Amino acid sequence: MKIGGQDIISNKGLELLESLFKSSGEGIMLFNKDGEVVMANPRAREMFGYDEGEVLGQKVEKFVPKQAQKKHQGYRKEYINHPEPRRMGIGRDLSGLRKDGSTFPLEISLSYMQHNNEKLVVAFITDISIRKENEKKLEEQRKKLEEYTSELEQKVKARTSELEHMNLGLQSQIQERKLAEEALKQSLEDLKKAEQEILKSLEKEKELGELKSRFVSMASHEFRTPLTTVLSSANLIGKYTETDQQEAREKHINRIKKSVQNLTNILNDFLSLEKLESGAQKVNFNKMDVNELLQEIVEEMSQSVKNGQEIFLSGTAPAIQTDEHILKNILLNLISNASKYSSEGDKIEINIEHDKHLKIHIVDHGIGIPKSEQKKMFDRFFRAANATNIQGTGLGLNIVKKYADLLKGGISFTSTEGQGSTFTLSLPLS
Repeated sequence: MKIGGQDIISNKGLELLESLFKSSGEGIMLFNKDGEVVMANPRAREMFGYDEGEVLGQKVEKFVPKQAQKKHQGYRKEYINHPEPRRMGIGRDLSGLRKDGSTFPLEISLSYMQHNNEKLVVAFITDISIRKENEKKLEEQRKKLEEYTSELEQKVKARTSELEHMNLGLQSQIQERKLAEEALKQSLEDLKKAEQEILKSLEKEKELGELKSRFVSMASHEFRTPLTTVLSSANLIGKYTETDQQEAREKHINRIKKSVQNLTNILNDFLSLEKLESGAQKVNFNKMDVNELLQEIVEEMSQSVKNGQEIFLSGTAPAIQTDEHILKNILLNLISNASKYSSEGDKIEINIEHDKHLKIHIVDHGIGIPKSEQKKMFDRFFRAANATNIQGTGLGLNIVKKYADLLKGGISFTSTEGQGSTFTLSLPLS
């Protein structure tokens, strides 16, 4: 779409968003206030066994087992009236109904969004059939182990009784008793190990559930805000039809471009994290001039920091063996954070020192990080309480930490709330 010869929206952000929707490993469905499907990604259709044209317009109850459909209508209406990001089915098992009439266990996380003055419900659906099967196998193994242990105990008691009435071969029988006791002890240890494995598995599920909830909450906010801005600005642009209204059009065009860039940055964070965790991120170590790279980054970032902010570079760095692309991504992320969490007019410092390691300090004088939350700063999706109103996914520092590990270096920080933060990247010189 063009107005006055200028592109309003780049397709790049929308293409990335569509790619994430289609390639997601989780099922994603969007429903309107009447419970009708308005969008469903390929994974969701695959779960329920439907072709692409068979899902749109269907009521959500079509995917719910018949015995639960009536209650589900009440749950759906209640959520539309009081929407909020949350997980469904806490404390009870949920099932989905496939096209062929079969059912399967699932988990659902709900969120919502406004589109064209219409409230839409977003459902993230996970097929947990494999997990349920594993839990069943673990329970069967535990019961078998208990039966085996009980059987051994009975054998030990019976053998002990026999030994009390026998005199011949006493030494040999005592040895057998010792072997049985050792077997019992081993069985009890195996039972304890099995119980620990079950506890670890349940704790892992709990962590994944909490991580998913944080993702749903973050995604529902970070995607909804720029999309709402794009929609409102696009509608307003249509009202400025006169030639002398070009300045007003430019204002909304810039708002749209900034929102699309925010969406692109969010999706780039997700794609970077996926490459890192899948092992697809390659590292190419080459000798490079760090000073030259820092000068380039300062020039580039000086155009995008807040009004009145200046970047000061001090110190010089020796040439090192590293991956220039990954190093640049780390520094861009840290400098961008320094600008984002500082006020207009604040200065940002980049200080360099080296001994056995090259150390690059990124110093800001912004909002700082509360002491009670500093240990969580490199966790995925975590954002400090004093930063919740500032644009961000909570993935940047997690990605920086993984990048630093790939370069065989480290990342650390010191911070005082209300006074600012210093992030230090340490890299080996050889």
